[in-house]
Amino acid sequence: MASNEDDFWNESSSSQQNFFDGDDEVTPEEDVFSGVSQPQAVLPIDALISKEDLKKLLDDMDYEEEQVGLSPEDAIKKMFCGRNVPLTPYKSLEDKLKLLDTAIDIADGDSILTVLLFMKKTLCPNIFYTQLAKRNIAVVQYANYLVDANDSEGLVELFLATRNISYMKQIYYLLAKDDLSRDSLLKKLQQFNVNHAHNFYSPEERWEIEENIAFLEFQIKHNLSSKSVIELLTNLYMTNDNSGLIDEFQKQFKIDSFQSDWVMMSVCCKLQNWDKLLTTFINKSVWVIKKRVLKSSIRPDLFVLAISRYKPPENILEQFIGCVSDASKRLALAEKLDVHTYVINYYVEQKDKMALLKYMERVEPESQAMYLLKSSLNNPDIKWKN
Repeated sequence: MASNEDDFWNESSSSQQNFFDGDDEVTPEEDVFSGVSQPQAVLPIDALISKEDLKKLLDDMDYEEEQVGLSPEDAIKKMFCGRNVPLTPYKSLEDKLKLLDTAIDIADGDSILTVLLFMKKTLCPNIFYTQLAKRNIAVVQYANYLVDANDSEGLVELFLATRNISYMKQIYYLLAKDDLSRDSLLKKLQQFNVNHAHNFYSPEERWEIEENIAFLEFQIKHNLSSKSVIELLTNLYMTNDNSGLIDEFQKQFKIDSFQSDWVMMSVCCKLQNWDKLLTTFINKSVWVIKKRVLKSSIRPDLFVLAISRYKPPENILEQFIGCVSDASKRLALAEKLDVHTYVINYYVEQKDKMALLKYMERVEPESQAMYLLKSSLNNPDIKWKN
């Protein structure tokens, strides 16, 4: 019996399938446990798991192995290179701070934020915010994360814990982000003030939130809508002839004369209301004389350069150039801005024929300025000095 069994197994193990015999049918291997034939199915690996997930899995296995004994500095360097470095092995405060400081040193925002979120999860709030307050870059990175996450409560907590007034504006932004109602926003700010004003240390902190509340109250009272004080002043100048309302607004929000003049000048230029620009900033009685005085706290040469960006008519530029007290600066401005009439008249007054001939190269042929220049050169009444 034993001999028969040995013959059977020896015979079975030596038998082979003849793949070249077309009459032989390839049969599936038999399941020795069930006695039922089971077909073999060969599936590609990406049918079971995506290539991306497989890569992550393999990478995680590699990085877990690499992580053993990895210093905080080396961990951040690998993280900076795009490696997935687990931070859980770093349990001491010293190691966590080394992670954070190394991320700050290489100025990698993603690494900084990753470490901060790890620290926030594994440290008590007092220690987390104390260490955060010592590192302004980390505060900025964490604040930006909270803004992106629309986490106003987290931002309030950050502000109160680090005593950083600069993030008040971000809190206002979050409060107003999805709220177009000025009345509702005002109530939110007022409630915020009630809840947190006692935590503000400096007068500047209290002043900022009170100014925002007052700004909203002014808009609601006068049915106005703007995002900033300067924008609202611009809108008042453009759409409102009520000088009393403008004066009230400027007084309440302490807008100085330079800011007011700059906004008014910009509005006139945008509207191309050149007559109003003249009547506002130059006394009408001195238009026709050579000595002109600018009625503004803006320096005359700066005023001229500012309005030149709006491409005003040449005669407008010429009149404001006349407000510059220094003759050499007036000429330099006129040449820089191609105010040809002023330059030509200046050289004629100086009886400088050579300068006039040289300036002819900058004047377009057949233009009014060229006509004036040639007429001046051919004027027999002018006695040239050269």
